[in-house]
Amino acid sequence: MKKIFFIIFILFSQGVKAQENITFYFDASGSMTGYYNDPSSTFRLFAKALMKNSMKDANNISVNLFSKSETKRGIESPINLFSGNVKNFSPDKAVNEFKIPIGKDNDYGKTDLIQALDDGINSLDNERGIIWLLTDNINDNFGSGDSTYKNTLEFYERLRNDNNLRKILLFPFSEIIQEKDGISRGFVAYGIVYSPEALSQSEYEHYDKIFRSLGIKQKPITLKPLDIGTIVLIPQKTQSKITEGKLYYDGKTLRGFGFDEGQAYQEVFNNLTLKSNLFPYRIKSANLKVQLDDFTSSDYSVKSLGTQTITPSTVSNVSPEGEVTGFAVTFNLPDITPTFSLNTIFKDEFTIGGNLILEVSNTDVSLDEEYVNQFKELFALQSVPEIFKPVLKDKKIITQIPLEIKMKYGPWRLFVLISLIVVILLIVILLIYLLLKKLSFELKINNDETSLVTISSLNSYSMSHNYSMELGKFKKSISGRLKFTYSKFTDTPNKTVDISEGIPYDITYTNADMNQEKIVFSINFANKNKKSSEEKLYSQDTFTDIH
Repeated sequence: MKKIFFIIFILFSQGVKAQENITFYFDASGSMTGYYNDPSSTFRLFAKALMKNSMKDANNISVNLFSKSETKRGIESPINLFSGNVKNFSPDKAVNEFKIPIGKDNDYGKTDLIQALDDGINSLDNERGIIWLLTDNINDNFGSGDSTYKNTLEFYERLRNDNNLRKILLFPFSEIIQEKDGISRGFVAYGIVYSPEALSQSEYEHYDKIFRSLGIKQKPITLKPLDIGTIVLIPQKTQSKITEGKLYYDGKTLRGFGFDEGQAYQEVFNNLTLKSNLFPYRIKSANLKVQLDDFTSSDYSVKSLGTQTITPSTVSNVSPEGEVTGFAVTFNLPDITPTFSLNTIFKDEFTIGGNLILEVSNTDVSLDEEYVNQFKELFALQSVPEIFKPVLKDKKIITQIPLEIKMKYGPWRLFVLISLIVVILLIVILLIYLLLKKLSFELKINNDETSLVTISSLNSYSMSHNYSMELGKFKKSISGRLKFTYSKFTDTPNKTVDISEGIPYDITYTNADMNQEKIVFSINFANKNKKSSEEKLYSQDTFTDIH
């Protein structure tokens, strides 16, 4: 009878976000024969549940068995069992194909963890994704791992030094399988996030939730990162009534509304919890500091970020993945000056935002070696490698709480709005005045015919000679300049010229007898006080013959 599986999975869990690339590599070397062949082993059940709980519609997955490529022995690695969309994937079918390859010499293959890791990265095509690597950490067929100690350390050095391996959690499982050739003592599952681009804190939290929501009850060892999101400050979600001028926490963001511009505010948040995501590490001591950062908005400029303090400002003796309560943060609102824009004066409030930063420094941690020693044989180690002994004293552990505050504009906005309306009215009045202002001038044709013409920007004067067709139009611009546009009946149709006083202008046209005729005209600006019996007023598009 199969023994009770000590790792309980939540089947059909929420799993991973759509379009996540996931690749699985299961160790199929000779040292894994007990887990593949013994019906009492939980390895196959674990592998099936891990794949099933990680899957979701539209996820792309790859499932592979690995050992070590040995061409002469006829052993190839990896062996791909499936690649494609999860809609076409069956975890049961994949597990049924779990078989350990045998070489031409009738012996099993060895384990090459670094080759398996490289194959997993290559399967992601240099894109972000998750690599699951399940192995017993032993690189020979059977044994305690002493002969592969150096190779194992090289693998751990690769995990530590490859910056594209952004996040690594290690899940160790003790399971003793007795075989005729030796004893298998357990296996480990590496959950690895590969990304060529750096991850933000929220993205680290996203992947951490993925790993921890798969139903694996065994606590993982945090290998990477140890300085991002590993010590977090959690405000208590606001349960009381939300009012203006008060900050509140909605579970994701620190928010506030109804604040008056220019008024000093101080808010004290009590009952904050400090949570350690480090395992199996105990925080011996650390210093705490809070501050504001990354403020962004188009409607204000920041004179100062104000002051924020946390009490107590130190913490000590925090157990692995432990929590400490009773922290308080005093928050002073930054000194902010709105930036004037047309968009500003038509709004009642503006939004400021950024992050409340928790900075943990001088962090002294100690490894729970008793815990690690339980798995020393499982890790194929003679001693605990450096990757399990991080030094954090020279690093700052940063976590962020998003901040969003809505602030009401001060009374200056009303004064600016009134001033703007006055300016607009003055501009409109000036424009109307310029449009209605009249321009009078004396028009002379061939130095013998004279007329007094008055026009504005709203009308024009059409000129002809001796019952000819229209020869052109005089128009006044808003700036007061006089222009003349030749008609289509002239030799220069649609030509426009600026008219200056006293300068003669030629017009050549075809008369009624189909003969070419040329006239010369000029203008003199009339004296506004001069009375003339010959004065004629013309409205827009008035056509007047001059005899």
